[in-house]
Amino acid sequence: MLEAFGPRRTAPWFCRADNLPAMAGLLGDWAGRVDLVYLDPPFGTGRTFPKAGGGPAYRDRFAGGIAGLLSMLEPRLRLVAELLAPTGSLYVHLDAIAVHPVKLLLDEIFGPACFQREIVWRIGWISGFKSAQRNWVRNHDTILFYTKDPRRFTFNKIYVPHRPGYRRRGGGRTNARGVPAGDVWNAGPEDLALSGSASLDSIQIKSLSREKTGFATQKNESLLERIVRASSNEGDLVLDPFCGSGTTLAVAARLGRRAIGIDDASAAADVVRRRLAADPSCGLVVAAAGETPAFGEDRPRVRAAGVGSSTVRLSVTAARRAAGEGPVPARWTGIAAGVRDRRGVFVARAAAFRPLPDGPLDGRLGPLAVPIRDGRGAIEVRVYERDGAVSARTLRFERRDGVLRRLRDR
Repeated sequence: MLEAFGPRRTAPWFCRADNLPAMAGLLGDWAGRVDLVYLDPPFGTGRTFPKAGGGPAYRDRFAGGIAGLLSMLEPRLRLVAELLAPTGSLYVHLDAIAVHPVKLLLDEIFGPACFQREIVWRIGWISGFKSAQRNWVRNHDTILFYTKDPRRFTFNKIYVPHRPGYRRRGGGRTNARGVPAGDVWNAGPEDLALSGSASLDSIQIKSLSREKTGFATQKNESLLERIVRASSNEGDLVLDPFCGSGTTLAVAARLGRRAIGIDDASAAADVVRRRLAADPSCGLVVAAAGETPAFGEDRPRVRAAGVGSSTVRLSVTAARRAAGEGPVPARWTGIAAGVRDRRGVFVARAAAFRPLPDGPLDGRLGPLAVPIRDGRGAIEVRVYERDGAVSARTLRFERRDGVLRRLRDR
């Protein structure tokens, strides 16, 4: 473990790594124990997706086109099959080009009987350049739903509230829970009546959505909430090996599930940290490649017996100066201050991040308890950048006559 933000007992785990070795590293402790896996892999579109602030987030290209995509996915899907619990479920999010070959691959790995449903997700209304296409306008993605065992799997039936003014034909009583969700989403009258954050329209076309992170292929929380609620229970473990903007992690944490996210893109590392670590009710644990999660642990202790503490408030300006910088550079996306526990894990006690998708980096870090021994103490200041880079500097303090003063670097 490298860093801990917020309540570690419930915080999602994030690992910036290639998900092939990362998932292989999970097998020792978590084989057969993952309750739900959601995969939103690259589709092999050939596009380069930008990140907020400029530059590429990732390149969706594979040598050999779809054949290259399948070669990448096959070993990863086999690891998913090993990690899934006996009652576990898998959802694979694809487009119209990739869905057919990937379904054949999934049938080979899991068996055709484990295929449950092909979910069609209507992306939303048609406008702009899409409407000018000289063809039927593509307006849906496909989500393939598989289970580890076709005879027993977790499934909580989802009901969509009746639309306003709904009356049954003949005037009979309505089901108070609503209409059972089918395998076509965001198309029926009940789904279309959902509004605001509950709407299933793609986050990319919701111009005023507060969920937007600037991540090019971000999926909306309402979509993931339907999947997580249906195929897991409170306390279950959810895995997203291509976690991108961290939507799965955010939803799973809000619904009381444990969660693991993996992604090797620097843009993903930046967005996930800003989205989850900045939320005190969620938190985040950043793990090193090859580490295995240990959920349920309390915050690491950072004060030994007999050690006192003093409280300081550190402004972003002061932290910036401590890092040897002038004005806050545009490449900085966050600053955190904290201490190391006995195992060397950085435990953030205060943090400030740029709002997503972008905004000013300001505010105060603190109040922050500085462990004091023999009149002296130290805190670590970490700076996070858009490319995922992390740098650190130690600030040292001395307490004299009850006053805490910062010691100048020699």
